[in-house]
Amino acid sequence: MRDKAWGSLTLLLLILLAACAVWIGKSTDHSQLRWQYIAVTAILVALCIVAGVLVNGRLEGVLIGYRNRMSLARMQWVAWMIVLLGAYFVEAVWNVAHSRSLPEMQIHLFGLLGIISGSSVVSSLIVDAKMRSPEPSGQPQAVQPRAAGDHPRQKGSMDINYKVAEASWADLYLGEEVANRYVVDVSRLQKLIVTVLLVLAYLIYLWKAFSPSVSGELAMPAVGTTFVSLLSISHVAYLASKATPKTPC
Repeated sequence: MRDKAWGSLTLLLLILLAACAVWIGKSTDHSQLRWQYIAVTAILVALCIVAGVLVNGRLEGVLIGYRNRMSLARMQWVAWMIVLLGAYFVEAVWNVAHSRSLPEMQIHLFGLLGIISGSSVVSSLIVDAKMRSPEPSGQPQAVQPRAAGDHPRQKGSMDINYKVAEASWADLYLGEEVANRYVVDVSRLQKLIVTVLLVLAYLIYLWKAFSPSVSGELAMPAVGTTFVSLLSISHVAYLASKATPKTPC
């Protein structure tokens, strides 16, 4: 049944994206670009939702990692994937349909993608290393469960939920280790806030780029050095804090 569901999902996605491509290609001006981008974004969001339901039985299941926690790295990857790939698809189809070249991407956008991808890989390496570390004898567990039905476990020094149902949106800003699983991790909170703000800022850039008043060849909106620098500082602070050993009180 699951294989059939995956096959049906893939086929439906291709059909809907093909329909959007035909819609975009037949447009004679930029008047419908915003609606077309919204449609493509909705399809990508729907794919993520259905994938999460099929794998973890939850609408937000695509954000839940192998430790049965909401993953901040997954959240940022999914957010930027939907925003950037959806926009590039719309612009590429429009340009090709109107005998223009593929959309240009500013070097800073490649830097942004590199930071996001590299940070996620390094974060996974840090987690894996801490999960392999020995568990000190007599190490205290959490003072109290976060909520009824919360059954926290640990592997190495890392926090692991007993089942998928225990994953919470609070996992995005609470600590990942036994020592701080019920404490707000400021490094994670700032990364979450910066990610949300920058994604929203780029959506505004895209909204302007898809304005009906725009004419000619489409290109991905450029971001400045400040934009990428803010993202870089956020990720460096997050990774440095993540790599620092946490000692339970």
